[in-house]
This record gives sequence, C-alpha cells and structure tokens, in this order.
Amino acid sequence: ATHALVGMSSGKIVLYKKRDWSVQHVLSGHDGEHGGVNCLAVHPTGKMALSGGRSDGKIILWDLMKGRLAFVHKLPPAPGSRGRRKATLTDLAWSADGQRYAFATDVGKITARDVNTGEDLLDVMLPSRANQISFIGGPEGLFLAAACDDGSLPVLAVGSLSDENEEAGARRAVMAIEPVDGPVAGDARFKCLKSVEGGSGFLVVTANSGGVVSLIDLEGAARMILSDDEDKAEGEGGQTGGGGSSDEDGDSSDEDGEEDIAAEFLESVRIGSGARITNLAVWSAASEGDGIIDGAYDMLETADVLDEEKGSDVEDDDLSVQEEDESVEEEPAKKKKQKIELTSRISGEKSREIEMDAEA
Repeated sequence: ATHALVGMSSGKIVLYKKRDWSVQHVLSGHDGEHGGVNCLAVHPTGKMALSGGRSDGKIILWDLMKGRLAFVHKLPPAPGSRGRRKATLTDLAWSADGQRYAFATDVGKITARDVNTGEDLLDVMLPSRANQISFIGGPEGLFLAAACDDGSLPVLAVGSLSDENEEAGARRAVMAIEPVDGPVAGDARFKCLKSVEGGSGFLVVTANSGGVVSLIDLEGAARMILSDDEDKAEGEGGQTGGGGSSDEDGDSSDEDGEEDIAAEFLESVRIGSGARITNLAVWSAASEGDGIIDGAYDMLETADVLDEEKGSDVEDDDLSVQEEDESVEEEPAKKKKQKIELTSRISGEKSREIEMDAEA
C-alpha cells in the first residue's frame, strides 16, 4: 500500500502518501457535529473509497484520484425514531472484484448492492447489530459474513449479477454461530470480522469483546446454503419427472457423508488478559507454492544478481579481490539450519519457532 486513508471525528477524511506522510487530499462531506466518519472501505483498485457517517445517515463515494466527492446516498431514518434519528453506519465492504459493495447499520440492517446498476442484491434485517461485515466465497457463490453484537455469526448469500432465475425476495442464510441465550457479555460479542484473501475464500478472522482472536473457516456454512439450493432444484425436477427416489438418495447421503460444520475454528488466541479489540487488519503472506521465506530468498537472489552486474564495472585494482571471492564460491555449499520465530504482531509474545534447511 502506498497511501493511507484516515477518517476523523470532525467529518473530514485525509489521504496521506505513506512514503513521507504528506497530505494528498482533505475530503469534507460528513457532519462533524454528530460523530463524523465511522467507517471507510477502499475499492480494490485503490481509485475509489466509500465512507459512512456515524450519525448523518450518509454513504459517500469518493474519487481518490481527483480528491473529490462522486456520489452521496442518504439512508432512511432509523426505525421507530419518527424521522428524528438518522441511521448510523457500522461498516462498509467491497467485494474482491469491486463489482459489489455492502453496508451495515446499528439497527441490524445489511444491504449489498451492484455497483453498476444500484440494484439491491441483499437487503435483510438481523435481530442484532452487525459490528463488521465481510464478503467471502468464490466462483460457486458470493456470501456476506457478519459479526454481531448478540454473539451470532450469520452467513448470507448474495444474489449473483447473472442470476436471473432467483425468486424475487428470496434470501438464503445460515447461522454459522448461534446467538447467545439471555444477556450478552464478555467473550460473547463479536466486535471485528475480516476475510482472508486466498485459500478457499471462506476464511475469516474474528475478535470478540473478551480479546479472543480466532481464525474460522466458514466454508461449511456456504456448502449448506449451496446444497439447499441443489436440493430445491432436484425436488422441483422430481415433481415434474414423477420419480420417487429422493428419500432413498437422502438416506444414502446421510449414511455416506459426515455432518457439515458451519463454522470450524482453526486457531484462537487471547490477547493479553483480555484486551478490548476495536479493529483488525488481516493480510495473506504469499501465493501458492511460495512462502514468506521463499519470497525473501527470491529478493536476496535478485540482489545478488544486481551486485554481480555492478561488479562487472569495477577497476583493475579490484580484480585480485574478485578472484579471491570466486575461489571461495567454488567451495561446496554447506547446509545450515535457519530458525524463524513467529510472533504475535499485537501482543508481541512469541508463539512458536520453525527450523528449516537453507543453502549457505
């Protein structure tokens, strides 16, 4: 990333260049008297951004290249307020392809829209406030995961841009983690949720009000939604075809397959003694077949090539030194163990160590 976008309680948004932290643009559009900017989401291209106000009910699209306001969408007043209280945006999110965006409000409303047409692809009201939302999924389907204040984690299907056969108003969802019964406190509230790029496309990192950060695989929840769609299609086909084998097929699938897990916790760690986490930043390290260490060695090899190219221009007085270096390089390479420490970027505590072979 070359720039940083910062939202202020004054209602202003400042775009910084990270190289020298110089100010590129100062954007004004939100009401500073009622809390200012509450959430930001930068488009995958880095050329646009969405911002949501804390209490002005505005979603603003910004042109970051020109540093100006491009579009303003005003949300309706909060339900039950008789028009006196404007909606509060709790989070905004872009899909990975930049063709859809979603927003959540403090009353539990979640909406996903098509960027080009403005059509609502998802518009639901959850029983609890959604603190953060994130797109997950892949070629088989697109979904929204939400971290809710009642401890629940719903996964909602987002209508496809090319899905013309979906019934109007039909919405599909799975409660990957059920809400807590009774008063919600401590570890129960999900405060943060971010998707992890790469992999299956269904990995998310969450943080709750008790300071526990978890890596969760939500592919099971998505499979449940997709299987429900397939079962519905097969059922309609069975009604027209008149076959009576659906029960037998269902029994055999229950016997052969294992019960799906909607949310699989892969890793969890508590930060300190239970720090209050307000936000998360998540990134993936490397592409398939390459790890962080492989990437580092590639950079070192590139540096060696550059050094060799520079060495070809040295003066004659340095030839003797080069010959000595070459004689050393002709010796057989020895293998050594390299120890890598994996540490927590938040707590600074050492988590584990890895040993690997590397050529000297």
